[in-house]
Amino acid sequence: MTNKDTHKPVIFSDKKIKIYEKIIKEQTAEKKRELNRTLDNKADGQMKKEYPSFLKTIKVKKELDILQKADSELKEFERQLENKKQRLKEAVKIAVKKCQAICERQAKINDWDTNFDFYDPDFDSFNNKLEQICRDEITRKLRKSTVEGKQLDEIDNRMKNLLLTLSYPHLTAKAVDLNKALENGGSMLAIALNPDTLKQISNN
Repeated sequence: MTNKDTHKPVIFSDKKIKIYEKIIKEQTAEKKRELNRTLDNKADGQMKKEYPSFLKTIKVKKELDILQKADSELKEFERQLENKKQRLKEAVKIAVKKCQAICERQAKINDWDTNFDFYDPDFDSFNNKLEQICRDEITRKLRKSTVEGKQLDEIDNRMKNLLLTLSYPHLTAKAVDLNKALENGGSMLAIALNPDTLKQISNN
């Protein structure tokens, strides 16, 4: 055996192996793509015929048909629901504008100290505010026409007069009576500030 025929170990470094791997991949890439396209086309041609048989073989055909029907009905329902939702949103938007125009006009006519400009307007927004306005109007009328309302007016007027009296310049009163009034509330305050105990110092 000659030295020429003697086999010797060949050892490649990792770097050389990666270089050769890259070269081989580049040289075979186009051929592999062509072969894969051919296989895909052949598979597509057989799918229509073999897929139903495959489903029956693995015993899932019936359940898959049920799933397809249910899924189709769900998607159709969701589509109709979304269409309905959009129609209702548009109807709400139109109704909001009309309600807002009417309520703003009535607020000016009736001198209501409020506005109807809501961040996210809906039925509750308008209804809650209109309920409060209606209640306020009823309360205002009741105050004018009932015994309780008259009593409230009397109390308010009395307190108003007392506060006005306290604001008079150069106010004097009997010290004992005024102190008792401040300690014991409105009734004593009224006594302390009656004409017999109260007078104004003249500016002279």
